[in-house]
Amino acid sequence: MNILVDIGNTRIKWCIEKKGQLGVSQAISYKTVDSIDVLQQQWKGFLAPQLLAISSVGAKPLLSQIMALAKKNWPNVLIVQAKSSAEFKRLKNAYKNAEKLGVDRWLGLIALHHYYLGHRFVVDCGTAITIDYLDADNQHMGGVISSGIQQMKRSLFQETEDLDIYNQTYAIGLADYTESAIYTGTLFAATGLIEKTIATAKIPSTLILTGGDAQVIAQNLNISTIIEPNFVLKGLSLYCKEVVSQ
Repeated sequence: MNILVDIGNTRIKWCIEKKGQLGVSQAISYKTVDSIDVLQQQWKGFLAPQLLAISSVGAKPLLSQIMALAKKNWPNVLIVQAKSSAEFKRLKNAYKNAEKLGVDRWLGLIALHHYYLGHRFVVDCGTAITIDYLDADNQHMGGVISSGIQQMKRSLFQETEDLDIYNQTYAIGLADYTESAIYTGTLFAATGLIEKTIATAKIPSTLILTGGDAQVIAQNLNISTIIEPNFVLKGLSLYCKEVVSQ
């Protein structure tokens, strides 16, 4: 048994992997709860895993705390922290300084490379929206980054009194009140970014969406999409199989 952990900009997501199969993932916002206490409660009944794999773009102190918690609970567990690299099997990183590519993006590309063929994009719809393009020769062609929908809303709310509508939904279209206008505006910004970026490929491409806002964004795109809720964790699993076997 392995435990796979993805520490993002606002959430910790994890799942159990048994015999190569990923279980149902769980997630908490470490901005609003005592994440270590929650993880201790969630993990205390687990049998000792062979491996704890971590992808982290979050705060380094939190990463250290999670590692310490794992060692406290399971002294013999092997801990693997994923890192970006220039290549992974036949996948080639576009970044000249490969380690500068966010590890969550790299793991998404590893999963994209493994599960899909041809020209393909992976879009992570989280706190940030990241879009990465992989061509038919498994060359990463680079990507773009923007604020995610929730982050865009927060930036507007900070400057506007009496608005607290982060998680509410509204009709899409020209609005005659501010809450709905913000909802549509941020969604259009996200979908426009994705559609404009996909168009740069100038060739039919598979589009994979993952992350917390993948569903709502997919529903409003004029492009066929595939939603992969646990794509980073899938990439982390593939990463570990390769690294641990070496």
